[in-house]
Amino acid sequence: TMASASPKPRILLMGMRRSGKTSIQKVVFHKMSPHETLFLESTTKIIKTDISNSAFLQFEVWDFPPPGPTEFTEQASKWASVFAACSALVWVIDVQDDYSESISRLQAALVVAAHANPHLTAEVFVHKSDSFSEDQKFEAQRDVHEQLAQEMANSRLNVPLRVFLTSIYDQSVFEALSKVVQKLLPQLPTLQNLMDALLAKCAGEKAFLFDLVSKLYLATDSAEPH
Repeated sequence: TMASASPKPRILLMGMRRSGKTSIQKVVFHKMSPHETLFLESTTKIIKTDISNSAFLQFEVWDFPPPGPTEFTEQASKWASVFAACSALVWVIDVQDDYSESISRLQAALVVAAHANPHLTAEVFVHKSDSFSEDQKFEAQRDVHEQLAQEMANSRLNVPLRVFLTSIYDQSVFEALSKVVQKLLPQLPTLQNLMDALLAKCAGEKAFLFDLVSKLYLATDSAEPH
C-alpha cells in the first residue's frame, strides 16, 4: 500500500516515571485540561497516537513506558530497530526532581540511537518549569544541556541536541512541540517563504501558520524576533 511505502514520521516520547510526557501529549493532541492530567495513570505500555490534522500535519506519536536501568544495553537490538524507524526522539525530564538518572538513561538511549539512525535529533524537554523564576528556568536549562553535552562527549557521541523549557500550564510546550514537528516537514522552506511574502505585503511584525486543531505552528517568517 501507499501508506507502507511512505510511512508517517514518528515521534518517540520518552522519559522516566512521572516525568509528565503523557500529560504533554494529552494536553496538546487530546485537548485535555492541564489540571485533569493530575489523575493520569503511569504509562505501562506503548500508546500510539495518529495525528492527521491536515495535509501538512501527518505523523505518529509513540508514548513509551519508562525504560528500565539496563534496558538500552541489554535490549540494544530491539531499541536499535525502534530508533531506526523514528524521526525524532523527545525525552522529557522532570526538572523539579533529581534528574541525574534521567540524563544517564537518555545517554544510554542515544548510544544505541546514534548508530541506528544518524539523522535523529534528540529533543529534550526540561519539563514542569512553571513554578521556577526566569533565572531558575535558564539555570536548569543550561545545567541539563551541560550535563548531557558532557555525557555525550564521554561516549564520543555526536547527536544533534535541542533543549527546551516546557510546561503544560502555558504556551511553552506548544512552542517546543511546534519546533519538533517543523523539522519533520519537507515543505518548511516553502512555507517560510510564503510567510515572508505575506509579511512583505502586510504591515505585521511576525507571521505564523497554525494548525488549529493542535495549536502547533507549522511555520513562521525568517525574521528574527526583536
